[in-house]
Amino acid sequence: MPEPNPKNPTNKRANILSYFLKYRSALYLILGTLFTCGIVFLITAQHPSIQLANLMRHPFLLFLNLLPIFLPAIVLFFLTRRALFSTSFIFACAILLSIAHRIKVSMRQDPLLPTDFALAKEALAIFRTFPQSQIICIYALILFFIIALLLLFFFSHEESLSWKTRLICLSLTLLAFFGSNYAWYQDKTLYGGFPVIYGNEYFLVNQYQSKGFIYSFLHQANIRKIPAPAHYARAYFDEIMAAETTIETNSKPHIVMIMSEAFSALSENTNLDFAGHRDPLQNFKAMAESEQALSGYIAVPNFGGGTSDTEYDVLTACPTRYLLNALPSFNFVQQNMDAIPYVLKQIGYDTLAIHPGYSWFYNRQNVYPRLGFDRSLFLEDSFDLNSQGIAGYISDEAAIDKIIDTLDSHIKEKDSPLFSFTVTIQNHGPYEKRYGTLPANFDTNIALTELESDLLTQYFTGVIHCDEALGRLQEYAQASEEPIVIVYFGDHLPGFSNGMDFFDILDYNIASGGSMAERLALYETPYLIWQNDSAEELFSFADNLEKAQLPENGILSSQYLGALLIELLGMDGLSPYLDFVNELRKEVPVAAKHIYVDKYGTYLGAPPEGIEDAIALQEKWQYYKLFDQRLY
Repeated sequence: MPEPNPKNPTNKRANILSYFLKYRSALYLILGTLFTCGIVFLITAQHPSIQLANLMRHPFLLFLNLLPIFLPAIVLFFLTRRALFSTSFIFACAILLSIAHRIKVSMRQDPLLPTDFALAKEALAIFRTFPQSQIICIYALILFFIIALLLLFFFSHEESLSWKTRLICLSLTLLAFFGSNYAWYQDKTLYGGFPVIYGNEYFLVNQYQSKGFIYSFLHQANIRKIPAPAHYARAYFDEIMAAETTIETNSKPHIVMIMSEAFSALSENTNLDFAGHRDPLQNFKAMAESEQALSGYIAVPNFGGGTSDTEYDVLTACPTRYLLNALPSFNFVQQNMDAIPYVLKQIGYDTLAIHPGYSWFYNRQNVYPRLGFDRSLFLEDSFDLNSQGIAGYISDEAAIDKIIDTLDSHIKEKDSPLFSFTVTIQNHGPYEKRYGTLPANFDTNIALTELESDLLTQYFTGVIHCDEALGRLQEYAQASEEPIVIVYFGDHLPGFSNGMDFFDILDYNIASGGSMAERLALYETPYLIWQNDSAEELFSFADNLEKAQLPENGILSSQYLGALLIELLGMDGLSPYLDFVNELRKEVPVAAKHIYVDKYGTYLGAPPEGIEDAIALQEKWQYYKLFDQRLY
C-alpha cells in the first residue's frame, strides 16, 4: 500500500480540516472574543483613532477589555458544550449593552453603569417615549438575537466532554474570573493609572472613552459600596444631636417647593431671539425681578438626568456628589432621615409630596415617608394620564392644579402651615417631535438643521408650559390672604439626542472638557424664591439677606438651597446640621466634587484653604444621617 504523500494538496486540505475540527471550539472562543471586542469598540468609541492608539500603547488595557468577554464565553461553553452558541450569546449581550451605553451618552452625557439595572422599570418607562421608529429597531434587534441564539443552540456543534472535565474546567475558569476581578477590576489605583487621553479626567464619559467600555463598566461594578469617611466617629454626631434645639419664630408661611423637569435658562442665549415669540421664561423673570424674590442658579449633581439626586440634595442639604457612587442617592435612604420635611414637622408643619409619575420611580413611595412627608400623591392615585396627559406625561398644568387644590383645601380645613413639595414631569426627554409638528418659536442667525431647530422648538415649548403653570400659581398665591412662599428650580439641563452639539453650535459657555466655569455650567439650573404680599407682611427676605451673604455671581450648590430657605425664613436653630450647612455656604457657595467656588467667586480645583476640614465634616455628617442616625 503506497505511503500518503504529504505534498498532495488533497492531504493538506484534509490536515487543515482535521486541525480545524479538533480545535474549532477554541478558535470560536478566541475569534469570537476578538470580534465581539472589536464591535463593542466601534459602537462605543466616539473618537476611534484616539482610543485605538491608546489601546495599542497599553496592551494590558486591551487585555482588560478582552478578558471579561472571553471568560464568560468559556463558562457558558463548559455549561452547554457549544462554543459557537456561547460566543454568540456573549456577543449579543455585549452589543445590547454597548447600544444602551451609546444612547445614554448621547442623551445624558453619562455612561452606562451597572447600577442602571436597578432602574430597569424607570428606563423602560422612558424608553416607551422614544420615537416609534427607534423602538421598532431595538425590538427587532432583540428579536433577531433571540431567534439566532435559539437556532445556534439547537444546530451548532456539541463537544463531547465528560462531566468531570467540564466541572474541573468550569471551576478553574470561575477561579480565574474572580481572581482577576479581585486583582485588577476593583483596583482603583490600576484604573486611575491609565491616562485619560481625551477631555477632562473628572468626566466619567472620558474615562470610558480612554479605558474602554468593558473594563470601565466592570470597574464601576466593583466600587459602588460607600465606605465610612476617614476618622468618622458616630459618637461625635450623636452628642451634637442629643443637645436640645430651640427656635423662636412667628414666620411660618405655607411653602410651595417645585422641582421642574429639565427647566433651564437655555433660552437666555445671545444667538437666540424671542422677539415676536413668547419668552419661555416670561413669568419666571417677572417673579425673579420683583422686590419680593431672590434668584440665581444652583449647581446640580448631574447633566441631562438624575432627577432624584437634585431632589435629594435640596431636601436633605446633603451633597450627592460626596457619595462617590453611581447609584441614585435615593437608594441609600433606607431609614428615617431629618431632611427638610422632617425638621419642618417639628415646628408644626404638615408635609405633602406630589409627583405626577409612578410611585416606584426612584422608589419615591418609600423614600418620601423616610424624609418626613406625611402624605404622598402619585400618578396611580391622584392623576389621570388620559385626560391630563401631554406627550406621554402628566402636564405641568395638571400638576399646578393639584398643588393649588391641595393647598386651598389645607388652608380651609387646618390651621397649621403646609410644606408642599412637587416634582413635575411633563418636559422629560426625548424631545424629537414631542409636541407634534410645530413652527419655530425662536429666531437665530445660526444655521441649524431641521432636526436641530425642531429639538429646540419642542424643548422651549415645554419650558413655556412650565412657565405658564408657574404664572398661574403665582396669581393664586398673590390673591391669597395666607402667607405663601414659592421655591422653584430645575433638576438638570435637558439631554438632547444630538449630545453636546447645541452648546457648541450656539456658543454656550458650556463644555465637558473646558475651563472650570464651562464644566460647572453643565450643571447649572435657575432657582427662584418668592413670597406673596401676605408673607412679606409677616417677614421679609430682606431682613435675612444680609446675614445669608449670597455670592455675587448667584451660583450655589444644590445642597444649599433647602438650607438657605430655612435661613431666609428666620428658622436658625431648627437643625444643627442645617446651621452648619448655611455657615459652610458662606465660605464656599459651590462645593461640587473637583470644582469649588469660594466666596470671592474664584474657581478652584480643591476646597479653599482653611475649608478642607469643614468639607470633610460635611461628608461625615452625610454618612451619619444616612446610616447611623436614629430618629424616634
